[in-house]
Amino acid sequence: MKRIILVATIMVLIVSIVGCAKKSETPAPQPSNMTQKPEGHPVETPTQLGDNESQAEVETKINDLLKKNYPGDWKVSDATLSKGSYTENGNYKMVDDVKSLFPDTMGVSIFVGEERISSSVKQGTERVLKGYATPTTVGEVMASGKTTSTLSGGYLKVYIPFKDGIGKTVAVLTVSVPQS
Repeated sequence: MKRIILVATIMVLIVSIVGCAKKSETPAPQPSNMTQKPEGHPVETPTQLGDNESQAEVETKINDLLKKNYPGDWKVSDATLSKGSYTENGNYKMVDDVKSLFPDTMGVSIFVGEERISSSVKQGTERVLKGYATPTTVGEVMASGKTTSTLSGGYLKVYIPFKDGIGKTVAVLTVSVPQS
């Protein structure tokens, strides 16, 4: 029942955002029964032309780090993500390594499909994996296989696809990098 309510709420939100996008740039309010974002989490908007350079720099830094520290191809089995002999699920080393590249980040997450399998964000001592809706951009990047980004309250949120040995997108990493 919760899943049906969540899907219906997301669909209403998407329809309202699409309808409002042509009228104003003010984001549509979220229905009160939708899973809420963490307190102070800004609303995302598509990036402007000048942000592409920053997106490319972020993507290059992350890909260089992951290739150096985790040799091998990306693989997914069910919702378990591996690169070479390393498995990220339950270990959080990749997200913590990426977070160290961008110390003031709002967070780093990895999604397999719509499931968040790794996150640098903690509530107390627990990693935040559930309880927040998967951004629609994750699904778009899974389908397109192309890196994209959004601006979010002074942060550039970059979505990077991870592809297996045959070029199929198997996961998406998100990172929010502060913009000066």
